Amino acid sequence: MAEQARDLLKRDIEGLRTDVLKAGVLNAKALQESAETHVAHLHLALHELAELHDASFQVVNGIIAFARQLYSQAAVAESEKARRGALAAVDRLAEVLDRAELRQVAPLSA
Repeated sequence: MAEQARDLLKRDIEGLRTDVLKAGVLNAKALQESAETHVAHLHLALHELAELHDASFQVVNGIIAFARQLYSQAAVAESEKARRGALAAVDRLAEVLDRAELRQVAPLSA
């Protein structure tokens, strides 16, 4: 059961990566909601840690910054820099997930 829950959480991380990689002007506004949803799943399933809160905060802020760059139609170099920052924050969150302990809760659904 724990392995299944961890796999579902890893899918949330991969969902974040995919959203950031595929993002464009048309779906920039949906990025923040997506980030908040994926991060919420992690917080429901993992024990609260300062490191988890910090990494989650950085992911949401990084994705919001990237979405703003897309929505404002900033120069490609600026938006790509923001995309790389968001992806780096997602990678850090994935590292935290690997070290975090699962809560003893009801099974997660996909």
